[in-house]
Amino acid sequence: MNIERIAIEALRASFEIHNALGEGGKEELQKNQFGDTAMIGDYESEEAVLKVLKKHNFPAVIHSEEHGEVKIAEEPSLLGVLDGIDGSSWYRSEWGVGRYGTMLGIYEGVNPQYKDYVFGGIMEHATKRLLYGVKGEGAWVIDLETGEKERIHTSGFNDLTATTRIHIDEYWDINNEVFTSKLSGYNVMDYKLCSSFHYADTSMGAADLTLECTRKGSLEIATAYPLIMEAGGAMVTLDGKSLSDEYYLKFGVEEHIPVITAASQELANKASSFFNN
Repeated sequence: MNIERIAIEALRASFEIHNALGEGGKEELQKNQFGDTAMIGDYESEEAVLKVLKKHNFPAVIHSEEHGEVKIAEEPSLLGVLDGIDGSSWYRSEWGVGRYGTMLGIYEGVNPQYKDYVFGGIMEHATKRLLYGVKGEGAWVIDLETGEKERIHTSGFNDLTATTRIHIDEYWDINNEVFTSKLSGYNVMDYKLCSSFHYADTSMGAADLTLECTRKGSLEIATAYPLIMEAGGAMVTLDGKSLSDEYYLKFGVEEHIPVITAASQELANKASSFFNN
């Protein structure tokens, strides 16, 4: 089974339903498992991905924001994470323009550690860019408008200075307390509430540091991990520990744990030291 091909097909399907729904996708539908109000676009983007996986009898159990836990196969050998629309506020206010996206990650085994990743991808609908990383194969972006495919890398930046380009998810209080409070005078770029944008930027070298925390199933972090690692970056906890040995189903499930995503391991180490002083 070609996991890469099927996952890309699934993300393309989310792009097609995004365009077919148009702004009608912003209509509110229901409360999801986290108590957030889901839109039609949130639900249908996930539905489009799940339909492709079911068509291929994909041997996985999927953890998703809107559909909850979905078993594609009776005896799954893979675990998937799925967020239909990451960046719902941009989807509502800037449909077709804002950099929201559908996120899909695939891991080996049903109780994987982060190092067991197979695939992680982001479909940025407005930009028509599909970014993804495959274990051992690097990170790539496909322009769905032209069909062109290109290898992508982090900036490789390795120092924390006033010029380091930084994204912070300031929606969560712990991120403001741990990160923002210490970054006065630093180059914090004013883009909020969209993890897919932050991680896409970091994987393509447009940002050097992304500062977030675990929450709501950590769907975004688990999707970003394969992409960032294959692009040459690093993801560590506040104390500098790699996420590689953490178990997805346990790490940050019941608490907000700060996570540092950096363009290089050296920058991750320096950021960890900086925020712990």
